[in-house]
Amino acid sequence: MIQGVVDMREAYRDEQVAANYVDERFREPLGALLHHRQSAAMRRVVLGHRPEHVLELAPGPARLTVEVAPLLTRAPVILDASPQMLAQARARLTAIREEAIVVNGDAFDLPFDAQFDLVYTFRLIRHFEQAERMSLYRQIRKVLKPDGLLVFDAVNAVVSAGLQKDGDRHFDALLEQEELMRELRDAGFDRISLEGVQHRYRLLSAVQTLVAPRSRTLARAAMEVIDRLGGEPLEWIVTCRRA
Repeated sequence: MIQGVVDMREAYRDEQVAANYVDERFREPLGALLHHRQSAAMRRVVLGHRPEHVLELAPGPARLTVEVAPLLTRAPVILDASPQMLAQARARLTAIREEAIVVNGDAFDLPFDAQFDLVYTFRLIRHFEQAERMSLYRQIRKVLKPDGLLVFDAVNAVVSAGLQKDGDRHFDALLEQEELMRELRDAGFDRISLEGVQHRYRLLSAVQTLVAPRSRTLARAAMEVIDRLGGEPLEWIVTCRRA
């Protein structure tokens, strides 16, 4: 495991990091736009497929869990390696009177059998090298029922390669679309959909820098228009099925 990932795991076990995670990453218009796209995608998956048994890996402070849980017929299972993140998740779910089965555990060693109709995870798989990603896919496939669904995010190398800076805190795997599809096939998954998010990222980032400090509302409205113009996305929301 690369050192940056070890450092990332330790960072997420910090109570202050856990408490501030959503505000720091998803309060400003650019992060809020990403959250909106991801939560909308998850709602479509849940309402379209009506999964009964759902597992979320690395939910952090339940950023997406609070969007998904009210749509389910039974409480989801959430698993995270950080007790501090799970404490935040419990608090957020309690605030909206939703329940979840909370498990402090390791995504590389899932303590379940093939019982889930849907597994989803954001900002997890992307942080690992290929060998470790394949290990995560195997674990996820192990706990999915036949034809069960996996939803996760992946980073587009075509856009991201020129954006990353030396010394960036967290590693992100950068994949071209064909690489991603080949990786999924090798891991035993069939693609259902690939939804691009954060199109024209440099322009979105410029709006965040120049407009958001003056008006978050105006910045968010401008970003919505820009994002819908299309083009190469910064990231994809990947939906696939266990083959």
